[in-house]
Amino acid sequence: MKKISFFLLIIISQLVFSQQSIQFEASGFADILSKAKAEKKLVFMDAYASWCGPCKLMEKNVFTDKKVADFYNANFINARVDMEKGEGRDLALKYGVRSYPTFLFLNGEGEIVGKELGYIQSEEFLALGQKNNNPQLINTNLKEEFVKGKLDQQGLLNFISLYASKDPILAKQASEKYFANKKDKNFTGEEVNALLNFTQSVDDANYKVFVANKTAITELLPESNYKQFDNYLKLMKLVTSATDEKSKTIDDAKVLKDGEALFPKDELVKSLNIYKLNYYAAHDNYPAYEKTALEYYKNPDDFNATELLAAAGTFAEKSSDKTALQAAARWAEKVVMSSENFDSASILAVLYDKLGKKEEAKMFAGMAANFAKEENRDATKMNEILNKK
Repeated sequence: MKKISFFLLIIISQLVFSQQSIQFEASGFADILSKAKAEKKLVFMDAYASWCGPCKLMEKNVFTDKKVADFYNANFINARVDMEKGEGRDLALKYGVRSYPTFLFLNGEGEIVGKELGYIQSEEFLALGQKNNNPQLINTNLKEEFVKGKLDQQGLLNFISLYASKDPILAKQASEKYFANKKDKNFTGEEVNALLNFTQSVDDANYKVFVANKTAITELLPESNYKQFDNYLKLMKLVTSATDEKSKTIDDAKVLKDGEALFPKDELVKSLNIYKLNYYAAHDNYPAYEKTALEYYKNPDDFNATELLAAAGTFAEKSSDKTALQAAARWAEKVVMSSENFDSASILAVLYDKLGKKEEAKMFAGMAANFAKEENRDATKMNEILNKK
């Protein structure tokens, strides 16, 4: 019998090792979903980050367990995606991945049918796969199943997570159904998030659940945060009652007087102003929006770039008042100093153009046009400014 070389033994051992690990697809997410449909399997996705210690331990200790690897390789199309690189960033937003590792089970439509977080030992991880290996979910359209009333509690929770940004109205309906059917008094972090995200008024059905389960919720949420959220909902009720839908105006004095028991005055004023800006913008009451914004953003150093640029953009589009345009230009200048991109440069260009500052307008219009090429954005307005004589 011939002796096997040491080098060959190493190759064989590596081959055996690789076979005793979950085999992750190397293709893009769209191709993975297509393969799942074709093979009539669910997708298992390990959503990880390169710096995550528990993620590395899962890869080393759990994914290489023979029983785990055999089961997942036989029953799922497996994907391993770094949530901070490439298309992983978009997938993290889509699926609400905020901690690592997150394990997702998806059907061929890319809808969540199962989810778990954190490091899990081999035996429990195998049980997780067995639990989520449900053939009935492979070609399920969760939206159709929800409308037909066929989703169980776990299905509803998955639906809420997936549709939170895709269709908030439908997700809110699902949350109300979920909590109406909830029997046990214990709450998980995922349940608290689902409850808070879709409790928008003291008149909501979910608000009754929020009040009735204060003890369980404050085991996961600091009581100060619970009280702040509760007071915010009460404030929104107060602001609504102080809003005249005919004139599209808000009685500031009533809110400040009746709301003083809910928040310190500075917090109350800030919350009221944010509400007013959103309300006036949504109801096209630009004069009231402009007046509120000029007062609210008078100290731009107190605000972040996103807020300032949104207000500056509204002024650039709507305002013709020189004083208002000058204030908006100061906001946009502050943003450009910290973040040069198409949005900030183009808004500043329009503001300068309206103010008659031709050279400055052309300089930033040129900058924005260059960003537009890189970001595949529409530069029509910027070219108009550049071509002005």
